[in-house]
Amino acid sequence: MGGIPSKEQIYTDYKDKVFAYIRNHVNSHEDAEDLCADVFVKVYDKLDTFDESKARISTWIYSITSNTVIDFYRTNHIHSEIPEDLSDTKSSIEEDVLTQESLSELATALLKLSEEQRDIIVLRYYKGLTLQEVSKKMNLSYGITKLRHREALGKLQDILA
Repeated sequence: MGGIPSKEQIYTDYKDKVFAYIRNHVNSHEDAEDLCADVFVKVYDKLDTFDESKARISTWIYSITSNTVIDFYRTNHIHSEIPEDLSDTKSSIEEDVLTQESLSELATALLKLSEEQRDIIVLRYYKGLTLQEVSKKMNLSYGITKLRHREALGKLQDILA
């Protein structure tokens, strides 16, 4: 085949499809935006594990997207029935971090973030708030919160790499 596309090309090719899929499965536009961002963080984090001999990249990205939506339902204890077209495979950012890094390494990495970045990560992943809720709690605009969240995840990824 032609090899694995760049991160930029993957984002360009799949962002709209991933967002549309998620938006069809969750009620909140803000949650859909958050989940779409989470999908691409996972895709980028796991890109080196993708094996193009086992599946097409679109299938692999769809699987990550589907698992992310399932995790959203589980994490938020949404009592409505999970849509039938979602698989039952388990995956989450928290599990990925815990299986790849020890808790002490994660704690050390969090301490290397600015206080604001650390607060955003803690509120988003440990308190389970949406980025919209985080922005309100921290008195920041939603756009700034999204930007700083993305920066914090990138810095964490670099620290843990």
